[in-house]
Order: sequence, then C-alpha cells, then structure tokens
Amino acid sequence: MTVQPAEDADEKVLSVVATDGYCLRYRVWPGVQPRATMVLLHGVMSHSEWLAPLAVRLASTGLNVIGADRRGSGLNRTDRGDAPSRQQLTADLHEIIKAQRVADQPLYLLGWCWGAVLAINAALEFGPEIAGLALAAPGLFPSEIVRRRLRQQWEQLDKAPRAPGRAYVDNPVTEEMFTDGPWLDNFIRKDKTRIQSITPRFLGIMMKMGTVATTRLAELKHPMLVLLASRDEAVDNDRTLTAFGNLSNKSVCIAHCDARHGMQFEIPDELTSHIDSWVQRVQQEDSFPESRTAGGE
Repeated sequence: MTVQPAEDADEKVLSVVATDGYCLRYRVWPGVQPRATMVLLHGVMSHSEWLAPLAVRLASTGLNVIGADRRGSGLNRTDRGDAPSRQQLTADLHEIIKAQRVADQPLYLLGWCWGAVLAINAALEFGPEIAGLALAAPGLFPSEIVRRRLRQQWEQLDKAPRAPGRAYVDNPVTEEMFTDGPWLDNFIRKDKTRIQSITPRFLGIMMKMGTVATTRLAELKHPMLVLLASRDEAVDNDRTLTAFGNLSNKSVCIAHCDARHGMQFEIPDELTSHIDSWVQRVQQEDSFPESRTAGGE
C-alpha cells in the first residue's frame, strides 16, 4: 500500500520571519468557504505533514487550516531539534498566526501529542485571541515508559558534558508508538525529516512547558475538546482524564477514540467529525453565550 500524506493539491508552503530573524516555513490548507481558522501544532518528532490526513478533511468542512512547523523541525531545517526558549516558541506561533489571520474569524488551536503542551502555553499567553482548544492524544501526562526514558536521559546528561546546540538526546517517543498500520513503514519510518534526537536545551524547554501546561490548566477559560486514543502507549489517559475532570466551570468535551497515538493516520474521518461538531457547537454557543455550560461527551 502506498501512503500519500498530502492529499490536497491546494496545500501551500509559506514563510514568515520570526522576531529573532529565523525564517519559519509552514503549511496552509485553504478552507472551502472558511468560517474559522484552525492552527495545527505537531509533536516533537513530527511536523505539519504528519497532520495532513486530518488537515485536508478539516479544510473541506470550512476551516482555513495552518500547519505551524516548529523551528528546528519539518520544513525548518536550521537548528534541528533545538529551540532557544519557551517565549520564542510562542512568539514564533504568534508570527504565523498574524501572517494568516483573517479578521473577524474565530481562531482555534489543535495540539496533537506534545503540540497540546505548546497549544496550552500559547492559549495562556494569547488569552481571548483563541476561541477554543482541541487537544488530540495530548502529551501533558506522558505514559510510564516515556517518563522512564525521560528520567534516564536526564541521568545520562548529568554524567556527560553538554554541547550547546547539539541534538544528541534520543526522542523519548518512538516510531512504533504512533501506529502499527501502513503509515508506520510507508511514511513515518521513511520520513528523513523526523526528529529522532533533540538538544538538552530543548528537552529542558519541553519539560518546563509541560509543567506550565499541567499546573496552570485550570486558568484556561477557553472551550476545550480532548480526544483520547484508547490504545495510546505514549500518553497516560487516566491522569489526563483526572486532570480535565477536575476542572470546574469549564466547557470541556471529551471523546474516546479507538486508535493509537497517531490518531490522524488511523481514524482521520472520525477525528474530523468530532472537531467539526465541536467547532459548530462553540460558534453556536458564542452566538448565545448564556447557553454555554460545562460538560463532556
């Protein structure tokens, strides 16, 4: 079976200059009669093309879809597996948003894997500029195997000299965790731009941003959709459910999907249906704000 990640000829690759002069390249899938913009945030190993199966379907529902490649990953070849700071990562995202934002259109963030951590950090900073957050297989609470690998990496770093800017820390999430379907061999393992190692500096940024996302989760006032993969080996779903279940006075919808961590590869149509229904609900409730209540599904 041949896997084609980019299923839409309308996909565009654009660029914008970041606040520190870094050239950020990213993907755009123009929506059909767009009613809103959705920015897709990928994980540590991946990049925006990994989200193409979902992006093309979301675009067909009337969303302008932006695949925001993180600096040092995907289309951005400079400083692979590295980033200077949490502040720069959110500033990068804001520059992409400003370049693509359509006036008076709602703006949503969809974070998959570690992209959910970035999405929450950005939402905390951007505030009401964000209309809602969708979090797919969110990497807020890593599974025990991922946590163990992270601990081992920190122990190894403490014993070895560090070379600033050099990517030599193994990615704690392995290719096999994403899917066991045709996308694994025909796309993921063949993707020469996937990030298999990161710098110690970026590892530290990841962990600090994860702490911000989990400890400040209750501060979010945005409607949220949480999509959990029932066979996820990279995420601790029980801890994730507990964290979102403990939120009070929040509009949180939770959906359970029969998939592994790479949900967009296995069930793109189901994910699109969940997200499209949620966006419609949020937009309807924004038109009648008194109707909004906290709840789940």
